[in-house]
Amino acid sequence: MGRLKKDAIARLAADVKRVELGDPRRADRALDVLLRLARSPDVSLPEAMETTAELLGAYRLLNNERVSFDALLAPHLESTVARAQQAGSVLVLHDTTTCMFPHADPDDVGYLPTGKAGFLLHVGLVVDANAWRRPLGIIYSETLCRAQRSRQRTRTQAGGKVSGRETRTWADKEYDRWGRGIAAAQARLGDVKAIHVADSETDSYALMATLMAADQRFIFRARHNRRIATKGKPSHMQDALARAPLQLTRDVPLARRLPTTLPRTAHKPRPARVAHLHIASAPTTLQRPRGDNASPSTLTVNVVHVFEPAPPAGEAPIEWLIHTTEPIATAKQVEQIVDAYRTRWLIEEFNKALKTGCVVQERQLESRTAVLNMLALSLPIAVELLALRSLARQPTARPASDLFSSTYLAALRALSHRPLPRKPSAQDALWCIAGVGGHIKNNGDPGWMVLQRGMQKFLAFAEGWTAREEKM
Repeated sequence: MGRLKKDAIARLAADVKRVELGDPRRADRALDVLLRLARSPDVSLPEAMETTAELLGAYRLLNNERVSFDALLAPHLESTVARAQQAGSVLVLHDTTTCMFPHADPDDVGYLPTGKAGFLLHVGLVVDANAWRRPLGIIYSETLCRAQRSRQRTRTQAGGKVSGRETRTWADKEYDRWGRGIAAAQARLGDVKAIHVADSETDSYALMATLMAADQRFIFRARHNRRIATKGKPSHMQDALARAPLQLTRDVPLARRLPTTLPRTAHKPRPARVAHLHIASAPTTLQRPRGDNASPSTLTVNVVHVFEPAPPAGEAPIEWLIHTTEPIATAKQVEQIVDAYRTRWLIEEFNKALKTGCVVQERQLESRTAVLNMLALSLPIAVELLALRSLARQPTARPASDLFSSTYLAALRALSHRPLPRKPSAQDALWCIAGVGGHIKNNGDPGWMVLQRGMQKFLAFAEGWTAREEKM
């Protein structure tokens, strides 16, 4: 997406200056690499380093066994906590994404189901619960590297031919990352008011019971239509919600979803549209799943039902069931729960900022050490890129001068075929940059790729414009 603003680079530099790598020369090199990447996150490492000596120094740093992912990321985690304390109330968005590294050795980095090199990256992103949901930083990060699995184990574990009772006995369950991430985030945040938000993979009776026993707050998308405790005939969660009174309706814009080549995806392509949603809620007492003898026999959670009663012809209706510890006594409280869950899309945007804005998968690094160290340097940069784009999308307009100098805005006005107002907002500026990158208005909000192209062209033009202004 191009160069970050000076204050964003200053924040990144302040973090890296506190890094402990056992030798001040390593810390100085880490600072130099980060600053060059922050100025141009989407260029190759040779382009960013400029000289052969600097490039060799960067490779030595990234491949140094005394430099670790945890050490490089530690100062950023501390800064995230400080920003969360200042905010007072935060959402922690949890997600897992697949990272592919075609240039790496899969025996070292790990195997994806395709047999290629890569691993799962699990992160917790802290977002200000107030104002405009500003991304505050990463609070937890974990990589899960898989060994190459035999055909038989692939069929039983990945193919879904084992029971839930059996999987609960596995000592190396990848699912446990959700509990680890939430526990670590909560421990670091301390007294900060935090609500943990995640998609349907967190639909676990045992996980919810653990969090509720520890008085931790959550908003989780449900995957299963669980059995509920009733005095009469057996019933399920959706049966109870069908009888719950309607509390409010909302018109929600849905982004266009493109076709994907990923196998067995639950997300089908769809056009951009506005969905008219009905929302109901009810406290629900869940029954413990069969085979789980460690959790309480029942668990009472609040459930919010979001559904689309009349979708357009040919379109699948929107329907969410959301488990939560948050109160549902009023329509406003229920609306806040839905809005908090909808904030989860920010972590999807974060993944795009990391992969497309910071091109973390395209770095031609071969060893696990180098890949993880580059990832640790890229995660904070991706947070700043996400904050930059979020600034332009907030409901209350912020001036474009928060992003660019008056000279750069003059250059953008000259370059862009879209008109830039006399006192432009941040959204006006990024909209013009998207146009420079080839964005078509009818396609909705610009994506990371088009913003990256536009920012590259704009910065090159702006530098020439600035040089001309200085000579005049």
